[in-house]
Amino acid sequence: MNSFSVLKHNLISLYGVFRLARNTGATRYVFMIGNAQDSLAENARQRGDMRDPFSDPALADLWQERYCPEPYDVDELLSLGPETLGGMYARHMKSRGLRPDFFDAVTPRHNMHYLRLRLRQTHDIWHTLAGFDTDPVGEVGLQGFYFGQFTNGQSALIIAGAILKSVLRMRYGELEQFVAAFCEGYRNGRRAQPLLGVKWEDLWQEPVADLRRRFNVEAAH
Repeated sequence: MNSFSVLKHNLISLYGVFRLARNTGATRYVFMIGNAQDSLAENARQRGDMRDPFSDPALADLWQERYCPEPYDVDELLSLGPETLGGMYARHMKSRGLRPDFFDAVTPRHNMHYLRLRLRQTHDIWHTLAGFDTDPVGEVGLQGFYFGQFTNGQSALIIAGAILKSVLRMRYGELEQFVAAFCEGYRNGRRAQPLLGVKWEDLWQEPVADLRRRFNVEAAH
């Protein structure tokens, strides 16, 4: 990647941070940051300048097979018990008016782009497992959890945008909440087993408590 491309992707990322500082819930700017950072991260990964998440054999296998599960029906998952991953996830989605297909399916350009697409696809499954809500503080907490699992620019920029918003608006109580949530998420994500290569869609009937024990995931407080 030449210097012009690096500058372009960084400027796009900074613009996304600025927009997020004005509206933390604007998902399209999260996607904008992610797309720009994925290209930078793939370049760094190929150079060996970052901890490579694809050193996890399970994630490498997902990439090799271009794993993408068949669409599922959230209403059908509601028939599962509320203690199961599928049941808890479905209730999470229904109570918040969320859909599992709110983003377009695209062909991954490279490893890190595939990882980002997979995280978008499973984002609310991770919310369910990690115990973070979908309000701005909870979203920042989940980004901390992601960062504990693998070093990535998007999570760093999202917490930067949240901090910037709180400081500029002099909402210091909110600032403390953002920092505390990110730190808790980072700690929990770092302590957990590698989760990026898990096929969560095969585990719908497993109790969430069992999965947390299996993967050493501490739920957010």
